Amino acid sequence: MSRYGYGVTEKVLHQLTSEVMLARAPEHAGLLVLIGTRRLTQEERETMRETLSDELVEAGLGPDDEPNERGLLVQAAIDWLGHK
Repeated sequence: MSRYGYGVTEKVLHQLTSEVMLARAPEHAGLLVLIGTRRLTQEERETMRETLSDELVEAGLGPDDEPNERGLLVQAAIDWLGHK
């Protein structure tokens, strides 16, 4: 089983990405089925990474503006999508 940033599996990162995309950008949820079926285009990756970045800013930073636990997972998902 492959592990990605912060010791989480690809499955966990895919689930987190799905959760965030469905909540924040349901109009782009169709991109989720493309992960793992082919290399995503730069535009597809950026659409998902921008949505995850919004989640990071709004729910992933602590009072000191350092990433909290969710923020660390979101950062890992952003990095992971860069390779998809």
